[in-house]
Amino acid sequence: GIGAAVAATFARAGIKVVLAARRMDRLEALCRTIEADGGAAHPVSADVTDEEAVRGLFGTALERFGRVDILVNNAGKADHTPTEDLSLDRWREIIDVNLTSAFLCSREAMRIMKAQGGGRIVHVGSLSAMVPRPDTLAYAASKFGMDGLNRSLAIDGRAHGVTSSIFHPGIVMTELVTPTRPMPPTAYIDAEVAGRAVLAMVDLPDHVNMFQTVMLPSSMPFLGRG
Repeated sequence: GIGAAVAATFARAGIKVVLAARRMDRLEALCRTIEADGGAAHPVSADVTDEEAVRGLFGTALERFGRVDILVNNAGKADHTPTEDLSLDRWREIIDVNLTSAFLCSREAMRIMKAQGGGRIVHVGSLSAMVPRPDTLAYAASKFGMDGLNRSLAIDGRAHGVTSSIFHPGIVMTELVTPTRPMPPTAYIDAEVAGRAVLAMVDLPDHVNMFQTVMLPSSMPFLGRG
């Protein structure tokens, strides 16, 4: 989805990418695609909700490429459970995948980036961090939390040349999206277009931060909701 599109877009721009997810087979397939296109990529099987796995991920990135200039926090899981039916286990699962993973990865990135004199952290948020949908309590809370995480990281990194920003996309056609009816192409954003937007957020002079970006189909009923 968005993560694969961001990785491929970054690689085409000459950025060396480390890919992290739980399924190595899919990571390796993406790496082959990137390398066939002339890019450099390295796969790491990691559960980014696990502290030791995250430490290992960043250690591998340093061993492979020597530094970490950009982190994109993209791990995410959607949920549409009515509040009265939402179990504590499901709540914790959504918060861990969507928010705790961003904390763990951002903390490791901040340690490295401070030491090397700068870097960029980008979080993939959601319009739900502004206007939630019904029956998405855990998801909305996780994305509102990510927005707060971003704001705090931007302050903490300011004196060290480390920027933090957040990308709030509308409907992006990925595996997380399960339309209940056919959607015209103008009703959603292609993942590749989202990848180009994230690249634009990091392809800036070091002293400039695109702190918050909202991208949505122009027909999406986000503005002017009653």
